Amino acid sequence: MRNIIDSELASIVTLLIFLAILPTSLSTYGVRTLSVGLLYGLAAVGFNILYGYTGLISFGHAMFFSAGAYGLAIGLVKMGLDPVQSLLMALGLTFIVAIITGYLSLRHTEIYFAMLTLAFAQLMYSLILKLRDVTGGDEGIYNIPRLLGSVESYYYLILSIVSIMVILAWWLVRTPMGLSFQTVRDNPDRARALGINVSRVRLLSYVISAYYVSLSGILYAPLHRAITPEIAYWTFSALIVMMTILGGSRRVIGAFIGGLIFIYINTFATGFTEFWQLIMGVLLAAIVYLAPNGLVGFIEGVVRRVR
Repeated sequence: MRNIIDSELASIVTLLIFLAILPTSLSTYGVRTLSVGLLYGLAAVGFNILYGYTGLISFGHAMFFSAGAYGLAIGLVKMGLDPVQSLLMALGLTFIVAIITGYLSLRHTEIYFAMLTLAFAQLMYSLILKLRDVTGGDEGIYNIPRLLGSVESYYYLILSIVSIMVILAWWLVRTPMGLSFQTVRDNPDRARALGINVSRVRLLSYVISAYYVSLSGILYAPLHRAITPEIAYWTFSALIVMMTILGGSRRVIGAFIGGLIFIYINTFATGFTEFWQLIMGVLLAAIVYLAPNGLVGFIEGVVRRVR
C-alpha cells in the first residue's frame, strides 16, 4: 500500500514540475490555455472528493465555481474592495451556498441527490441573470483586475496554489477523515454500525468539494478578466463530471489529469470544425469506452501487463 501511495505522490510531484517548466516553450495563448487546464484540473479534484471518494454524484458544482468567480468579481469591480476582502467574500458566499444546498440535498442520495443539486445550480444561474445590478445579468462582469499583471506571472500563482491543493487532496483522502469518506461510499450501513455519522461525513465532503471548485472559480475570474453566466449553467457542471471520469475517479491524479486533458480536447475540437460538439462527444465516448477506469486507470493496467 505504501508503494502505491508513494508512487502516486511521486507522479503528482513529477507532473507539477513538468507544468512549471512547460510555459517556457509556450506562447501567451498557450500559457493561458494551460492555466485554464490547471483550474479545470483543480475543479475535477474537488468534485472527485465527493464523487470518487464519497460516492455521491452532483450535477450542480457549477454553482460553486460561479460563487467563487462572482464573489471575487463583485468585490473587486462592483464594491471596490481589495483582493483580500474580495477573496473572503467569495469564500463566505461559497460557504453559505454549500451549507444550505448540502443540508437540503443530502437528505437524499443517488439520483435524487443529483437532481436536487442540479435544481439548486439552475437557481443560482437564474439569480445571476436576474440580479443585473450586482452581477451584470447576461452581460457578466468585465475589467476584473489580474493580481500579477501578465498571464505568465499569473500562471505561476495558479500553479503554486493548485499544487498545494492537489497535494493536500492526496493527503486528505488518506487521513481518518478521508477513510471515513470511503467507508461511507462503500457501505453506509456498516459505517453507521461503526459509529460514523454518515450525514455529517457526507456534508463535510460536500463542503470541502465545494471549496475546491470555488477556488478554481476564484482564480479563473482574474485570468480572463471577465465572467459571464455560462459558468453557472448546468452544462458546466456536466463538464466537471466528464473531466473527472475522463482521467479516472479512483485517484487524485486521475481527476487532475482529466481536467488538464479536457481543455486540449475542447481546443482541438473547436479549431477543427464548426461541429466541434460532435467531434468532442465522439472522442470522449471513445476514451470512456476504451478506458472505463479513466486514462490513469488504463495506463496503470498497461504498466501491470508489461511488468
